Amino acid sequence: MKILYYTWNETMAYDIEETLDVEGHDVVKVSYPISSYVADKGFNDYIVRILDKDNFDCIFTMNYIPALAKISFLRKIKYIAWISDSPNYTTYSEMIHSPYNYIFHFDKKEVENLRSTGAKNIFHMPLAVNTKRVTKQIETSKIQKNKYKADVSFLGSLYSDRDFFDKISGINDYQKGFVDAVIKAQLLFQGCDLIEEALPKSFIESVLKLVDFNMDSEIKLSDEKILLDLIRKKATSIERIELLNFIAKKYQVVLYTGSADNMLYRVENRGYLDYNTQMPVMFNSSKINLNITLRSIQSGISLRALDIMGAGGFLISNWQPELAECFEEGKEVVMYYDRNDLMSKIEYYLQNEDERMKIAENGQKKIIEQFDYSCAWKKVFGVVF
Repeated sequence: MKILYYTWNETMAYDIEETLDVEGHDVVKVSYPISSYVADKGFNDYIVRILDKDNFDCIFTMNYIPALAKISFLRKIKYIAWISDSPNYTTYSEMIHSPYNYIFHFDKKEVENLRSTGAKNIFHMPLAVNTKRVTKQIETSKIQKNKYKADVSFLGSLYSDRDFFDKISGINDYQKGFVDAVIKAQLLFQGCDLIEEALPKSFIESVLKLVDFNMDSEIKLSDEKILLDLIRKKATSIERIELLNFIAKKYQVVLYTGSADNMLYRVENRGYLDYNTQMPVMFNSSKINLNITLRSIQSGISLRALDIMGAGGFLISNWQPELAECFEEGKEVVMYYDRNDLMSKIEYYLQNEDERMKIAENGQKKIIEQFDYSCAWKKVFGVVF
């Protein structure tokens, strides 16, 4: 199959191209500095010139790009988009209704939301791991494993822009305090979203009078959803910082992130890791790897969780609906329900290495058997063709 793959330099770009090639597809990978995902004449002309040169069976991207959907519609060529980010606001484009779209989303709740708009060809598809690359990278980097050893590791953003809400011009102390109270309540619960339910419509409307998100008119997305997602991001930032500080009072905690934060105490920030060459080795070397899911991911399994297990790392994650659905608790993964539960499970599994290693082994086996790219591509192309 001939596939035109447009990449925006997403972290999994190498894996996408390599695994499609292994499956026997003819992949033409292209990149272009697009100025707008909705409409960009230069981008449009560039893609059309490539399509004119050959007969492609489909166009593929990670995440949804309306500008490509328009080309797909005019050229009557199938467009496959696999959503890896949540939120992904471009899925609220009018082009979501194109009959040539085949959109795969890793979050079941978002699949339901998109289908409720009347959009067709919306499917659920968890994210995937290139297990052969990961295994090879770990085997060839054994000499580096010592530098990544740690009791507890977390790789991810702390969202340094979390204070956006507090910096809205005209926001008052009552509104700030109300949101902080809602976030505090939200952080008591895993796998459910209280923020939208807890904030009254009148409160949201009063805040929206103070801000303009300037979304493209073609993106049919309410300012309310954008505001709620920003509050969810703030909640995630607070949660990650509080949990890391809480654990660091008793155990060694290593953070890998490109976003430094002066609110961390006794947490060792080792900076950014390369996704392909360093991250798998680190996950495999750390005794415990944490997954603290971004609060705007309503039910789906984050790529971080799959990457940890795919590297043979031991994963402790917040309870998440699809993670609990796909993996056996205490056998393939460990999940926590609050900070005290997390701390007790960290203590237990640091003291019980054999059990920890067995769970990591079982989790990796499940990833290889069910969440490898080879499995995903068979499902995707089985639906589309």
